[in-house]
Amino acid sequence: MLPRIVFHHVHKCAGTTLLKFLQGTTAHERAAHVEELVAGQEGDPNGTNTRAAILRAEFLHDPYGVHDWKGLLGNTLDAIVLRDPVARLHSEWRMITRWDDALVASRDDRYRRLRAVARAGFAPFLALPGAAVFGNAVAHHLAFGEPVLGELHTACRGADPGSVLFNLLEARLAAIDVVGFVEEFDDFLAELVAKLGCSPPRGSLQVHNKFAASDSLTADEQRLAESCTAIDRRLVASARAKAASRRRGDRQTLDAEACKSYEARILEPPAAVLVDMGEGFLGTGWHPCEINGRKRARWTGPGPVACLTIRIDCSKALRLRLRVGNHLRSAQVDGLRIVVDGTPCRVDHWVLPPFDHFFEAAIPAAPGTPPLLHVEIDCVETLPPPNAADSRLLGVEIEEIEIGPADRYAPRSLTGLALVSDELAALARTADGDRRMQCLLDALPAGAGA
Repeated sequence: MLPRIVFHHVHKCAGTTLLKFLQGTTAHERAAHVEELVAGQEGDPNGTNTRAAILRAEFLHDPYGVHDWKGLLGNTLDAIVLRDPVARLHSEWRMITRWDDALVASRDDRYRRLRAVARAGFAPFLALPGAAVFGNAVAHHLAFGEPVLGELHTACRGADPGSVLFNLLEARLAAIDVVGFVEEFDDFLAELVAKLGCSPPRGSLQVHNKFAASDSLTADEQRLAESCTAIDRRLVASARAKAASRRRGDRQTLDAEACKSYEARILEPPAAVLVDMGEGFLGTGWHPCEINGRKRARWTGPGPVACLTIRIDCSKALRLRLRVGNHLRSAQVDGLRIVVDGTPCRVDHWVLPPFDHFFEAAIPAAPGTPPLLHVEIDCVETLPPPNAADSRLLGVEIEEIEIGPADRYAPRSLTGLALVSDELAALARTADGDRRMQCLLDALPAGAGA
């Protein structure tokens, strides 16, 4: 298993190009797209499908800046592509001028009026009250929702961002594992492939409009655009300075590193494993997989102990995380035991409403041993289900099991899933899930574009 790939997609920064490549590194059913989860909110009131999609994902695409996924999930490799902020904003303005009649007719009248203002010129667009919020797309993404988002909006509307706010955004950007720039996209892709240990793309990926827009702007447009992107320009400058200080070698060196990483990924035991109940694995004491929407789960049974053998690098301390989505009696979860290689683990059991029980266990390092873990899950008892036509004896319903390096996971970090659900629900009420666009529309003066 690769580390979970999280793509922080900032609009008009070669994101569609990179997305197509990253999607090819992961099976379709192991990918979670935040924009799809937002669109499906009404049909998922309990968040069941959302949790299943996120926790089973090996690739997560976030175009909205929903959450600090590294802090939530652990074991992620985060990537982001940046661009000259003025050029990025200019490109997004051009996109709005190209909205067709069918699109604006399908939305409320503010979309038509916003397009009219944009078509009047770049300067009138930049003069809109919401343009400064709209223009700082990187900062907006890194705010990861409220309460930082509210502070950012205040700063964008004229107040200089305080050092605490800017330092927070800068630290979040610095925590992203691979930061690239549209203007040097091929170098970024070479570094990303080397870190992932995946097959590089065949040929060069096409990146359009990668160069600065300053040559085509008037002095007034340049001044307004710089004002509307002030925070982003500081963030991108900081990221460029850090990137220059940690160059990892030329393209030939990175390509050789990528080949070596790919070989290791194929030949050596994985550092982390995500056991998907919808796929086959080596074990006993399991009923067949059941699929309901995005949920894929297996009940343990007919006996109380379910076993599985997992190939993984055991030379470092590991952390196991298991999610139970259903059970028949409280004793089955209250007394659940996890035994690894014959040794009972100390288990931390906690609950995330409405249904999920999580079990986390530390597994000590075992250097020099074969790269295999023998895991037993003992739920004390099995019971017949309420449906008399079902003759099975059932233990607990397990949705996924994740094991990885202990230093890449924070205990109980998944309590943040409740915040993610709230954020997705809030995004579903905005313009296409895009909070920046919503700010631009909400601040549109009454007579603008009429």
